[in-house]
Amino acid sequence: MSSLNESARHLARRLALGLCGLGGLAWLGGAQAQSIAPATSPPTSAAVYQDNYIGGGSLAPDISAGDQISNDSQGLARSLQVDGVVSALGARDGGSSSNVVEDGIVVKSQWETAEYGAWSLDGSARTGASASGPSLGPTEQGQGGTIALRERGMPFDGDWQTDNALGDINTPDIGLAQFQPRFYLPTSPMQGLTTEWRGPDGLDLTAGGGVPGLYDGIAVPDFHTLDGSIATAGAQWSPASHWTLGGQFIDARDVNLVVGPVSDGVTTISSATGLLSAAWHDQGERLQLNLMDSDVSGKPDALGGWVDGSIMQGQFLQSAGLFRIDPNMTWGNQVIADDMQGGYYRLGYQSRQWLTDIGIDEVRSVSGLSADTTFVTGDARYQLSRDWGIGTVANLSHTDGGNDWSLEGYADHVNSWGTGRLQADYADTTTGRDTTLTLNQNWSTSVGIRLSTSAYVEVINGALFNNVQQNSTVLGLAVNGGGQFTSRLGIDGNVQWAAAIQGRAAPGVSTNVSLTWQVSDHWKILATYYDSETGSWTPPTVVSPLTPPTATVVPSISERGAFLTFRYQRAAGSHFAPLGGAVGAGAGEIRGMVYLDANNNGLFDAGEAGAPNVMVVLDGRFSVQTDANGRFDFPAVAAGHHVITVQPDNLPLPWTLTNAGRAEVEVSTRGSTEVDIGAMRIR
Repeated sequence: MSSLNESARHLARRLALGLCGLGGLAWLGGAQAQSIAPATSPPTSAAVYQDNYIGGGSLAPDISAGDQISNDSQGLARSLQVDGVVSALGARDGGSSSNVVEDGIVVKSQWETAEYGAWSLDGSARTGASASGPSLGPTEQGQGGTIALRERGMPFDGDWQTDNALGDINTPDIGLAQFQPRFYLPTSPMQGLTTEWRGPDGLDLTAGGGVPGLYDGIAVPDFHTLDGSIATAGAQWSPASHWTLGGQFIDARDVNLVVGPVSDGVTTISSATGLLSAAWHDQGERLQLNLMDSDVSGKPDALGGWVDGSIMQGQFLQSAGLFRIDPNMTWGNQVIADDMQGGYYRLGYQSRQWLTDIGIDEVRSVSGLSADTTFVTGDARYQLSRDWGIGTVANLSHTDGGNDWSLEGYADHVNSWGTGRLQADYADTTTGRDTTLTLNQNWSTSVGIRLSTSAYVEVINGALFNNVQQNSTVLGLAVNGGGQFTSRLGIDGNVQWAAAIQGRAAPGVSTNVSLTWQVSDHWKILATYYDSETGSWTPPTVVSPLTPPTATVVPSISERGAFLTFRYQRAAGSHFAPLGGAVGAGAGEIRGMVYLDANNNGLFDAGEAGAPNVMVVLDGRFSVQTDANGRFDFPAVAAGHHVITVQPDNLPLPWTLTNAGRAEVEVSTRGSTEVDIGAMRIR
C-alpha cells in the first residue's frame, strides 16, 4: 500500500498546485497500475514508478488557483503590476543625433469593493527625454510621468450609479455625442477630474475639467500639459419610449497649440461650444439631430447642424444625412471638420454571399475658400465558395481642380496554410499615381501562436523629393506574430521593411520585438527592441471626401532603442464580481490590440499600425490604456464570457471604430485569449 499512498500524495500535491483536473483521475489510475507490483514478482522485475504530469508538466499557471500570482483567495479581487524599466534610446532627426533614456516605473492596480464599485490606479514616473512630438530627438531632459485613479459602478439608492476619474484622463462626452456616424467629436486628454452619474429613465449626467495636454512615451508613459484650462458639463435623458435628449457644453481657455512655453508666432486657443442633440430610435430605425454653436477667440462665431438617419429593411441598410458647419468650429481645444455643407447617402446589402455598399457625398464650402467635392464610393464582396471570396472598392472624388480616383480589387482564399489575400490598388490623382500589388497571409499555427505576413510592390509616379517629381519602385515586407512557446517563454513582434529598388523613394523600417520570460511565480523579464525609420513622402490615396488625396511631405526621422523591463505581478481575492468568478474558479488572460484596419478586411495584417493611448474597458468595470503599439492586457480574468469595449478617446482622425468598438470573447482556464479590434477610415 506504500506505493498507493505515495501516488495519493502525488495527486494531492498536483491538485493543490492547480495542475490537475479530471485528467488527474486518469493519472491516478495509471499511477496505481504502475506502482502496485504483483506479489509473486521478484523485486528486480517490479514496474518502475513514473511520476506523470498533465501536459508533461508544462501547463500554464491558473492565476485564480494560486499557481502564479497568489494563493490568497480571501476577500474581493485585487491585483498589482509594477514594471521597472531601463532603456537605451537613440534618435537621428534632420541630420542631428542624440542618445536619450526613458527609465522609470509603471504601476497598474485594480481592486473590487463591496459597496463602492471597482477601482483602478495607473501611474508612471520617469527620467530622461521629455519629447514633444513623435521623435525622440534632442529635447528637454527631465522628469515626468502619469497618474490616473478611476472608479466605475459605485451604487446609490434609487438605481443610481457613478463613474469617477482623477489624474491624466480624457474629457467625458455624453452618449449622444459619442454616437456620431459621420462627424466625430473628439475627447481631449487633460490633467483633471471627471464624474458621470447614471440614473433611472436613461438620465446621465457628466462633468469634468482640468488642464489639457498630450500623451508621450514608449515604454514609460508621460503627459505634457498645454497650459490653460478646459471644462465640460452635459446631460442626457430618455423622457419617452424611443426618445433620447441631450446637451453638452465645453469650454477651453488659453490652451497652447504646442507643448512647452509659447514662443513668438505660436498662439493659444480659447473657445466655448454648446451641443444640443435629440435621437429617435426603434429597432432597426434611428434618427438623430445635432446643433452646435462655437465661439472661438478672435474669430467669428460658428454655427453647425447635422442630421443622420438609418433604417434597416431586411438585408438592406440605408443611411443618409444633411449637414452645414461654419468655419472655425471647435470642440474644446480641438478643431473638428468644418467649413462644409451638403449631404450623403449610403445603401448597404448583406447576404450569406454578398456584402455591398454604395454611397455618394456632396460637400460644398460654406466660405467658398475650400474646394467643393463630389465623392462617389462603392465596394462589393462576393463569397464564391467556402474557401474563396472576391471583392472590389472604387472611389471617385471630383473637384474644380480635377478628378481623383482609385480602384482596388482583391481575392481572399482559405488555403491549407491559413487565410490569404491578393490585392491590387491603383490611385490616379492630381498629385501623382500609385500602383500597389500586395499579398497578405494569416498563417494557421499551433494553439497560442499567431503569424501574419505581407509583401508588396509599389510603383510611384510623380513622387515629390526635394521639389522634384520622380518615379520609383518600392518593395515592402512585413511580419507580425508571436505567442507562448512554453509556459514561461513568449515573444511578440512586428517588423516592416520597405526600400526603393528603382528610383528614389522614402525608405521605411519599423521593428518592434519583445521577449517575455516568466522567471518565477511573480516575476517576469521583458526585453524589447524597436527600430523605426520613416521617409519623407506619403503616397496619395482617395478614401474620403473629408481627407483630400494630397501627397504629404514630412521630415525623415530615425529612432531606435532597447528596453529591459522587470515586472512584478500579483493578484489575490475572489474574482471580480462582474466577471462571474467564484473562489477557486479558473482564470485566464485577455490581451490584444486596437489597430488601424487600412484594408478594411477585419484582420490585423502585418504592416498595419496600432492605436496608442486608447481606453479599453472589460465588462464595463475595469479599464486599461493601450501602449505605444496599440496593445492592451488584462492578465487575470475569470474563465467564461466577457465583453470588451473600446472608447474612441485619442483615436486619430479620420478613423472610427467598427462595431462600436465592441467584442465578445470566451476565456478558458490557463488560456490566453487574443482579441484585435479594428478601426476603419470614415468614407
